[in-house]
Amino acid sequence: MTIRERFFNLLEGKPIDRALFFPDISSWYQAARLGLGKKQIFLPGEYIPDDADIHKKQGTLSAEFSKLTLRDFYRKYDWGFPVHIYDWFEEKYTENVEKCIEIENNHKKVTWKTPMGKLERNYVIDAEGNWAETGHMVKKLEDLKILKFIIENTDYIPKHNKIERFLNENKENGVCDVVLYRSPFGKIVHEYMGFESVVYSLYDNKNKILDFLEFQEYHDMKLLKLAAETPARIVIISDHADENLISPPMYREYCIPYYRKACDLLHSHGKYVSTHLDGNIRGYLSFIKETGFDILDGCTPSPMFNYEVEELAQATNGSIVCYCGVPASFFTTGTEVETICNFGRRILNAFKGRVIINIGDILPPLGDIRAVMELGKYLNSIDISQYQL
Repeated sequence: MTIRERFFNLLEGKPIDRALFFPDISSWYQAARLGLGKKQIFLPGEYIPDDADIHKKQGTLSAEFSKLTLRDFYRKYDWGFPVHIYDWFEEKYTENVEKCIEIENNHKKVTWKTPMGKLERNYVIDAEGNWAETGHMVKKLEDLKILKFIIENTDYIPKHNKIERFLNENKENGVCDVVLYRSPFGKIVHEYMGFESVVYSLYDNKNKILDFLEFQEYHDMKLLKLAAETPARIVIISDHADENLISPPMYREYCIPYYRKACDLLHSHGKYVSTHLDGNIRGYLSFIKETGFDILDGCTPSPMFNYEVEELAQATNGSIVCYCGVPASFFTTGTEVETICNFGRRILNAFKGRVIINIGDILPPLGDIRAVMELGKYLNSIDISQYQL
């Protein structure tokens, strides 16, 4: 049984013969090759094929690892290889919209120019070398009209070549999802308006917000239909939800109805649907099964976030498969390997073996790769039949 077969057996409720270990070391690998804080060439969790030029850079890798590509780590140490396919579609604008990108040193400005006015998004390179937003597109509620115009004048052209390449090159151990980014509510909170503006607007101009959410959902469903036709078996909707940013009542009222529609459409095309929850989600757990999701990705329990492994296992109760991580902080603070391995065993015990263990949510650039290797070796040695799947 291959690692990929084990993964989908788990989703289908079938027996597996070994624990599933799917660590994401992509950010660590890029920092090791390029240097800490240097602009990342690939997004976190993105596929880095063996012919990429990044592998030629020595960086800070020791002689033991210097000749290993990212894929080599997964093949050599017998891990599951998780990948997000971000660029499975291309945005195409009509002649009414011009998108301009200006990059100067560690700053980037993206401008959309329309007959109705323009909107901007600004970014800076963060400490890990990724583009991080500063500010939001919509400065005042009237800007939603310009945003609607941009969305109406945007088409999506699917590209399946990246998906097909990954699946063909990693048949034994690779599992990928296609990224749909955020739900309509997630978009206005994270990208368009910001948390504070959304909360005030829901009280002062709720009908305008609801009207925009309905508009955004209509257009998002078009992209959902394209995702349903890709060769990937998993689609991920990444709100990066956290109860300190999207409160549990708001999550339930504004996110879950969209999730259920999205899941219904994607399930009807034979897809599994995932969501990224790498924050404080204890307040969501009592109703998480209402979402319709098949997979919870990136789950990271205490001491990094506000819930225990056992609470997550009890809340999902076998109806949703979780990526549950040994907290990434353990890999940056010199935590003993025995403690790390015991935490991995705790995750297995809580979920009775039916879980995907990772590094929650991703191995940081300064993370200890040797501790990851030891955790993987330990998990691979466990007789999972004891859980009688």
